Amino acid sequence: KYDESVEAFTRALAVNPKCQDCYYNIGFAYSQKKDYDKAEENYKKALEVKPDYAEAYNGLANIYNTQRKFDLAAEASKKASELSAAAPGALQGGNADALFNEGVILWNGGKVADAKAKFEAAIAANPDHAESHYQLGMALVNEGKLKEAGEQFSSYLKLAPDGPNAATAKALLAQLPK
Repeated sequence: KYDESVEAFTRALAVNPKCQDCYYNIGFAYSQKKDYDKAEENYKKALEVKPDYAEAYNGLANIYNTQRKFDLAAEASKKASELSAAAPGALQGGNADALFNEGVILWNGGKVADAKAKFEAAIAANPDHAESHYQLGMALVNEGKLKEAGEQFSSYLKLAPDGPNAATAKALLAQLPK
């Protein structure tokens, strides 16, 4: 019900024009509708109200990545990661989700070595970040480090046995040396 969501948050903005969460949620709704121009516009409005709003930068990174604007995606994701790491109570080593997103963007842009480093950093920040183990495994396969890749796929399957990449991880693991 994204249209209803946009209407509700637009009404809220009429009451409080400085509601960064309203702009963010409108941006999110538009991104789900694949109206990336309106999504970008609203994420940027959220940032006008709150320049250190990491989630809005993540939203921008996601829509830029979807549109294959990898340089913009990497820039927005990096800013989100910096802001998340600087937030009170942030985990030492950074925010695993933000680091993972940076890795995916770099991977999609063909920068596999840089992506691998981000997946490793995400795991260092949160050893239970299943998707980072999977993507690190894929990077290791790309490097021909098959035993190490198998270890990462095993970790992924322990953490997310029914995860979105479980079937692929199982299939790859069956083919890799122990």
